[in-house]
Amino acid sequence: MLGVMDRFIIIFEKSKLSMSKFATILGKDRRTLLTWIENRDKKTLSDEVKSIICSHFRYSKEIWDCDESEFYHYINEIDDSNLKIIDDGYEMLLKYIYENENEGSLILHPTFPNPAYRDFVIQSVYKDFDSQEAAKYRKKRGLKMRAYSFGASEWYSIKSLLEFCFANIGNFYTKEQKIQILELMIATFRDNLNKSIYFFDSYDKKIYGLDMFYLSLNIKEKKMFLKLPLETTIVEIKNSDLVSKIHTHYTHAKKCPAHIDPKDAVMIMELILESIKDGDDLESTCNKIDNLSSYGNLFTKVISRS
Repeated sequence: MLGVMDRFIIIFEKSKLSMSKFATILGKDRRTLLTWIENRDKKTLSDEVKSIICSHFRYSKEIWDCDESEFYHYINEIDDSNLKIIDDGYEMLLKYIYENENEGSLILHPTFPNPAYRDFVIQSVYKDFDSQEAAKYRKKRGLKMRAYSFGASEWYSIKSLLEFCFANIGNFYTKEQKIQILELMIATFRDNLNKSIYFFDSYDKKIYGLDMFYLSLNIKEKKMFLKLPLETTIVEIKNSDLVSKIHTHYTHAKKCPAHIDPKDAVMIMELILESIKDGDDLESTCNKIDNLSSYGNLFTKVISRS
């Protein structure tokens, strides 16, 4: 049976890294690593070193105690059982989202608004690749997401909210459509304890902003999925550690980005809706939010000042 140091040397040789680089990964120097290899019959590895190797090379912790055949299986084959790619066309993408976005989901949106609200008002964005099957699942998903009893938390960046309302580039919405969408979302989230909407500062922790793919995460199911920057492709991930880490980032008070409390989010949408109806520009709207709420700094910091 392979000893621990035999397994260590096999992993080192398989890595094809220099002794110096491998030692750096372990937090050691080259001479220490050389001594370990030369004295393999007397040396054993600490739990810390074993853990570093497993973490860095994405090996199962079982590699140190399993039999020889299992050891080679672990180091030669990457376990992709927690990763699934769905790329069966636009209709199947919509069907997958409808069936997998369930109660308790935490949804991170790269743009505002969620298509579930947008599609209730405007559908012309689909004219080039629509089908009856796709339209069916968009409608079913919209009904589910907008249902008063459907519990979910939706996160949007303040930047994407302001782009929807005021940007002149890449914005196909008319003034009337913006008003209808905001009114629909206000009615959906107002006094609804099942739903939460967050507007967060995407520049809180990164100077260039936090740009995200569409990501839907369910901590109870230990599963999440995200849309790749391709029209029809989704990646499903069932890595519980990663799911928990991302969930904690957006639910832990000391770790999540600066944001508007969900109980105040409807009020902010109402202020912006009033500005759109009145024809106010971006800067005057941010000034209004600054004067009438405690969130002015979250808005004024994302716009340029002369």
